Amino acid sequence: MIKLYDHKLSGNAYKPRLLLHQLGVEFERIIVELFEGEHKGEEFTKVNPNQKIPVIVDGDFVMWESNAILFYLAKKYSPNSFTSDNPETYGHIAQWVLFGKTSIDPNLAMARYLTKFVPDHDPEDMKKFQMQGNSALKTLDAHLKGKDFLVDSYSIADIACYPYIMLAPEGGVELTNYLNIQKWIENIESTENFLPFGD
Repeated sequence: MIKLYDHKLSGNAYKPRLLLHQLGVEFERIIVELFEGEHKGEEFTKVNPNQKIPVIVDGDFVMWESNAILFYLAKKYSPNSFTSDNPETYGHIAQWVLFGKTSIDPNLAMARYLTKFVPDHDPEDMKKFQMQGNSALKTLDAHLKGKDFLVDSYSIADIACYPYIMLAPEGGVELTNYLNIQKWIENIESTENFLPFGD
């Protein structure tokens, strides 16, 4: 059985948890107590020398980096609708997965982190993350015009981008003006076997 090293407040750890749930794959969820520094301890560092979650352990195979895990799981449990064998569709899925990691997560996740966990943060840092986060949201909102999902149908691209966009208001980035994104969030949350963030 796959082991998933996880924490309920982590948007990154939520990504593989959601995919595993929607794939119907049984897994063991291991909570890593981040606020107690468990991820910095010797035992966890043996699992992931990068000292971050999520991590999956699948038999002798160990993998970290949330978006890479999505590709692995989608491939392992193929065929499914979360990826594609068509090179162009697969390329677009990869494009949006990477956009999530380079443009969405670094800004919206950091704005949320500073707001929730660093009360004495530098306001200029916050302003920068919020501005860059809004820039990424404008790009994504324009792309979603007339679309239900990022690439043809629901895929790991949507799972990769969803958590920190959905959580953006916790970092002071409101979604009110992003009507296409709001509809996209509703579409994701209406997919079969959807697992809410806090579960």
